[in-house]
Amino acid sequence: MKRVLLFHLRISFLSPKKVLLWLCLFACVSHSFAQTSDDQFRLPLKTVITEISNRYGVAIRYPEDLVKDKWVTFAEWRYRPDLEQTLFNVLTSQDLTFAKEGEKKYKLQAYQYHLKTVEEGKAQMAFLSSLYNDVQSWQRRKDSLRRCFWSALRLTHLPQKPASKPIVTAVRKFAGYTVQNIALETLPGVYVCGSLYRPLNEKGKLPVVLNPDGHFSKGRYREDCQYRCAMQAKMGALAFSYDLFGWEGESILQIDPKDHRRSLVQSIQVLSAERILDYLLSLKEADPARVAITGASGGGSQTMLMTALDDRITLSVPAAMLSSYHSGGCPCESGMGIHLCGGGTNNAEIASMAAPRPQLVVSDGGDWTQHVPENEFPFLQRIYGFYGKTGAVQNAHFATDKHDYGINKRKAMYAFLAKQFGLNAGKIKNAQGEFDESGVTIENENALKVFGDKGENLPSTAVKGFDAVTKVFTDAVAATANADAYDFSSQRYKVAVVDLMILKRQKLGAFPLTKEIGADGVEVDMGGLGNRPTFDNKLLVDSVRHQFLSKAVELDLQIPSLGMTGYYAQSFCQREQFVQSIKDCISTMKAMNVKIAFLPLGIQCDLVQRPELRDSVVRRLRLAGSMAEQAGVVIGIETALDAAGEKKLLKEIGSPAVRSYFNFSNALKNGRDLNKELEILGRDMIVQIHCTDDDGVWLQNNTRLMMRGVKKTLDKMGWRGWLVIERSRDANDPLNVKKNFSANAAYVKSIFQQPAIK
Repeated sequence: MKRVLLFHLRISFLSPKKVLLWLCLFACVSHSFAQTSDDQFRLPLKTVITEISNRYGVAIRYPEDLVKDKWVTFAEWRYRPDLEQTLFNVLTSQDLTFAKEGEKKYKLQAYQYHLKTVEEGKAQMAFLSSLYNDVQSWQRRKDSLRRCFWSALRLTHLPQKPASKPIVTAVRKFAGYTVQNIALETLPGVYVCGSLYRPLNEKGKLPVVLNPDGHFSKGRYREDCQYRCAMQAKMGALAFSYDLFGWEGESILQIDPKDHRRSLVQSIQVLSAERILDYLLSLKEADPARVAITGASGGGSQTMLMTALDDRITLSVPAAMLSSYHSGGCPCESGMGIHLCGGGTNNAEIASMAAPRPQLVVSDGGDWTQHVPENEFPFLQRIYGFYGKTGAVQNAHFATDKHDYGINKRKAMYAFLAKQFGLNAGKIKNAQGEFDESGVTIENENALKVFGDKGENLPSTAVKGFDAVTKVFTDAVAATANADAYDFSSQRYKVAVVDLMILKRQKLGAFPLTKEIGADGVEVDMGGLGNRPTFDNKLLVDSVRHQFLSKAVELDLQIPSLGMTGYYAQSFCQREQFVQSIKDCISTMKAMNVKIAFLPLGIQCDLVQRPELRDSVVRRLRLAGSMAEQAGVVIGIETALDAAGEKKLLKEIGSPAVRSYFNFSNALKNGRDLNKELEILGRDMIVQIHCTDDDGVWLQNNTRLMMRGVKKTLDKMGWRGWLVIERSRDANDPLNVKKNFSANAAYVKSIFQQPAIK
């Protein structure tokens, strides 16, 4: 009290200005003393930015909403002598990044997930190149990526086509070509609109060229799009231009343009392209041996992805898009996470999936394609070289051009298309032998519409609103016969082992041993749990994860699931720190593109023996389910309940991302009818199966596990998926891993798998 009075006495003799200064200094000193490890040296982000700006003598601009209510832990501990390293250290903690705008001028922005530095792009290409050295190893990588792409897009099984016929307008005739507008129903009540340009008076089979739109003003109605489609038609091709979903065009009759930046748009655009290709190839004059696709910017992203996904496309010309360090800034290009496939990929590798089909990469000096000649193009050439086809990939680089599909880029495309498809380029050249677009008629926007000037002809059955479109998409995929999140090609069932049970817990050696055993994949464990807040998991370390994924590709094995087996012994329903372990597992799943996690409720959460724990289990699994739903993954739980009890528990949890990881042993050791238990749960509630029983005998010698009857039941249910062998070892030789699991895998495959269709 005396100190406070003395302080008041002293400042009373000061001028108001000096009093204010004293108070500020006192506040700063008090604030400084408040910063200790007890409160993690926390400071408001705005305060930290101001301090950095003053300390390094730079101007830093940012929108207020970007920093509002954000705090930095261990703030001043993140400072370094180097300004940009300091900014990186501080902003990374906030999912923010920065860009240099000039000398001592910076701006802050939200983390740009789709961007790397040029050097990071080069480093990733170097790593990717180490994964394959010949056609065989590259083909394994390519097949793995393609499967992952379809899965990430949620289109492993394409929805059934609507039965409606195309909606067409009258044909308009011009010099050397015609135009007709067409709408195709890609999903019930969802349409893609475009214009079909045909050559006039051409006979015989004609090549097909898809022209997806990019992120340019006026959409496909702009002049450069009309020029290139008309010129393709005049040379003798069927050229189809079509809208980006929700980006201008007629799709904005169905969704708000702001919803174009929703991730599912990427899947809808792929589906639209598939439907367009189906339609065009159904035309009697279409030549299925000559199918091309070309677009710029966002259209370039579609060009590369569609060529990677669909072998019907025999030629591609991506323009102003190919880059190892830029994945496409719109979620319609990168939002579904395809670039996370295979442990991480980029557009250079995606473009390489066109090999050995002819490809012209068009680049310029005015955007992220500026380094293509020295960086990305040699990467493509190497892969084309595996096929002895380095000449099939070419690069047309225009150092002074900007980000567009301008005249120079179009001329390069015309020449490449004409040469590869044997088209008559003379029809679009002038007397001097130069490509001449002056004979093309540029139509007004309304002339290119299907549904009328103001959308008055949009069918009454058309759905409106992005939520409605999402529901239609989800329902259509779910309705596909035997649809699931995995591509099982000709095999309904696949067989895996557990790395923990083959004594290779989270070890790279699990993969070659799995290959020797003869399984199709291996469930990888998240590591021990003990008293730690999370698993002893090394898979979130990039270098370790890349090794695992690369080895899987090399040996043509899959990782169907990650195992949280630490919860066999630890209490999921009572541990205070359980959230971090679930978060880490889901983060690992996303990084590895694994869609299923195994979560045993274990001994301490046995709801048969301890029913009083049910409320805790439900609450925690609802939270875990919500986290899994947001990530697009599924957590498969194993309980001690019978099928009816487990079904009731799952309904109480109420999350489609929490399902049953069924264990044959649970029913058998409790004397229940295994086949009836499976039928009670049903196809949709079972995400994966532990195809196992108590140890002691191999599965083929187990008299209480009638495997052929189980297969008949699963067939009848329409279930398909992974059968994961967990135990069932010979009691006389339990440590002979290779012998035990090889015998079990061979037996399960003999029952469940048919010879692959070649």
